Amino acid sequence: MPNREAVVRVLTQDVLGNQRRNGRRQYESMPPSAHHDMLDAAAAIVERAAGAVDWPRLLFEAASPHALLHPDRPAEDDRQYPSPVADLCGDCLREAFLADDTGAQDWTARPASPREHSGTDWPATVAAVLPHRAAASSHPFQN
Repeated sequence: MPNREAVVRVLTQDVLGNQRRNGRRQYESMPPSAHHDMLDAAAAIVERAAGAVDWPRLLFEAASPHALLHPDRPAEDDRQYPSPVADLCGDCLREAFLADDTGAQDWTARPASPREHSGTDWPATVAAVLPHRAAASSHPFQN
């Protein structure tokens, strides 16, 4: 499954929770159009997040911990999806993506990025703050 679709599905599931479907896999507990609207909204989130990532910096930051933390580990050995950057693994890409330091992270002192929000019920939080949403403005990251 493409990464984009996987992220869209996870976001949609987090927002909608478990929904009832009939034998033909059609939604019974919500209108199908609402499900499609949520898929579109999740895709918009993915597109905005992908546009906000500084990809060259991400690759640079992923290479740094890899060289320090496991220099003898080869690139991903999946023959179908080899690492696009020599000696760079998915774990280091994930850590670089989640890094929260404003400068280059000290990977020796802190080899893993924080995971502080895994228990956050983010859809409920978003729903709670939506009444406070201001009119759309020209945000610097807006496309």
